[in-house]
Parts: sequence; C-alpha cells; structure tokens
Amino acid sequence: MFYKDIPNGKTYLDTDGRHIQAHGGQIQRMSFFDEEAGSTVTKWIWVGEDKTNGAHGGIRAYSSDDLLNWKYEGIIMRNITSREALDTDPYFTKLYEGKNAEELDHIYECINSTTAIIERPKLIYNRKTGMYVLWFHADGPTKESNSSYAAASAGVAVSSSPFGPLKFIDRYRLNVCPDDQEVFFPKSRGMARDMNLFIDDDDTAYIIYSSEENLTLYISKLNDEYTYLATEPKDAVYGTDFIRLFPGAQREAPALFKRKDKYYLITSGCTGWAPNQARYYMADSVMGEWKNMGDPCIFDFNHTTFESQSTCVFNACIDDTGAERYIYLGDRWNSKKLSESSYLFLDIRFMDDNSMKIAYQERGLADGN
Repeated sequence: MFYKDIPNGKTYLDTDGRHIQAHGGQIQRMSFFDEEAGSTVTKWIWVGEDKTNGAHGGIRAYSSDDLLNWKYEGIIMRNITSREALDTDPYFTKLYEGKNAEELDHIYECINSTTAIIERPKLIYNRKTGMYVLWFHADGPTKESNSSYAAASAGVAVSSSPFGPLKFIDRYRLNVCPDDQEVFFPKSRGMARDMNLFIDDDDTAYIIYSSEENLTLYISKLNDEYTYLATEPKDAVYGTDFIRLFPGAQREAPALFKRKDKYYLITSGCTGWAPNQARYYMADSVMGEWKNMGDPCIFDFNHTTFESQSTCVFNACIDDTGAERYIYLGDRWNSKKLSESSYLFLDIRFMDDNSMKIAYQERGLADGN
C-alpha cells in the first residue's frame, strides 16, 4: 500500500499492509545510525501503544521518509509475559543483566503483560548523553489497592536506539501540590497519568501530566539526563521546578509545543474513551502564566474535537527556511475494539494574533491543505 495522503479516521496501514498500532503516541524527526545504510540517517519516527491485545501489547515504533508511508520497526519495549521470562528469555536477561531478584520482581510488577498498564508513550533524544529516553503513563495494582489505576505513575526507559530495546528504569510518582494551594485529591499525592514531553530550545526537557485524580495538570522540569525530575519532589520549588495548571478543570491528553516565541498546550476533557471538546492554552514561557484560549476546532458542531483526542503536535516542514506546517495528531478511539482505533492528522492554522484554528480534513497531509 502506497499513500499520497492520510485516510483520516479510517484504517491506516503500514508498508507491510498491517494496521498501524501507535496509539496515544508521538511523531517527530530523529537521527539514528542505520545498520543497513552504514551511516546516520534522519527519518520521521512514530512511537505509540500496540492495542492488538488491548492494554498489554507493548510499545511499537515506525519510521517514514515522507510522513505518509510507515515502515514497522518492531516492538521497542516489550511487556513481560511471566516473571520466569526475566531469568530465562535472552531478550530480558541481556537487557537486565546484573539486576538482583528483588529488582527483577519490581520490573515485572511495572511492565508485565497481565496487570501493568502502559499508555501515552513519548520518546525524546538527549543530545548530552546520546540516549533515547521514553516516558509513559505506568499504572496497575499496588500492594495497597487492586485497582487497575492505583499506581498512577510515570515510567521511564532508555535505549541507544529509537527502535530499542528499551531498558525500563523505574516508575515514579511526581510533584505534589504546595501546602499553600488547594489540592483536589489529598489522599494520593504525586499522581501521573496522561502525559507528554517537551524539549525547549535550550535543551531543557519537561514532562506534562494529569495529576490529582485527573483534576489538575502539572508541568515538571526533568534532569539533564531526562530520566527523572530535575529536583526531588520534597525539595522542588514551585514556579521553578514545576507548576500546576488549571486546578480542578479536569484536563488530560496534553500536547505542548512551541511556535516562534509562543508556547501552546492542547488538552481534552476527561470522559474515558468518549471524545469531548478540546481546549487550548497559550503562554510566553513554559513555567509562566497560561491563558485559556478556548476550543481551537472550527465547524466541530458536536464539540468532540472531530471525534478525537489530542496526542501530539509536530511541525511537518523539515527545511531550514523557517517554513512551518504544524499538524495536530489525534486518536479516534474505538472503545469496543481498541486495536481498530484510528488517527487524525489535521493542519493547524495560526492567526495574526497567534491564536489557532483546526478544521476537519478528510485527507491528512494532502497537497494544498
């Protein structure tokens, strides 16, 4: 199958003719060493959830030269099917060589294929360390609760290649509400669920995530390696290391990006798999004041973000002229069969006042849009 544009909201196949499984994911331009070419190449990389078997399929990666036709590159982080596999499967024994039994037990708890939930994977490259760093919503039961979403944590894994294998480091609770502010879920602090990543022009990286039982968004600064917070939660300084956004507003699916000197954040409401009305915000700095700009979608008469949920925004132009073509990537979830969920690629139009508008298109990335 060769595509000249993207079939928005319909089945989208990879170059092998299989449905693309990259849900809740991210597209970006990345350079990596290609063994077949014997040199460093630059391609578009798309990572996301494999929903073939529901919530436990691991994370897949695809590559493309044109943003239209995607080659399947494999599962870059596998779920673990049994605790025994960590001791017997060469894939895992090599990856986690040197780990003791207690550490392996913890790894199994966090990314097993039965109870662990892995969602919203986002991959970034660290120019300082030369490593590819993946963050994701890591959830599942805990010793205190059997709920599927009890852990409410952010997981992190690393690899020397965007195509893995990714080595799981740990999962963490993150920043907590300052004592002088109203917290909306005091019983369980530091929650992290729907999340995204953003690297600013100075290479500072941030994690953006839903917290306080999805009632409040947070933005937290990462360390130089992008593998943990810049400052331990107990020592974090509000306004420098993290901020809370829109307390009590129930926003999730954050997609943060920068255009010129403005920062934008597209979000959705919290209605499970059902689509809802998008809302976006604009700021002059990541840790600054974010202004509510309302719904970016036009002619979206049902107020459902064209039946989608935001997952990322990227600039599809790759030249050095400063040209831009910002694309909204959204998931159109099929709650009855998640593996058949589809995607929307929609152009974002910017107005003279820096506000944005998104209109529906039957064909994504079509010439002339």
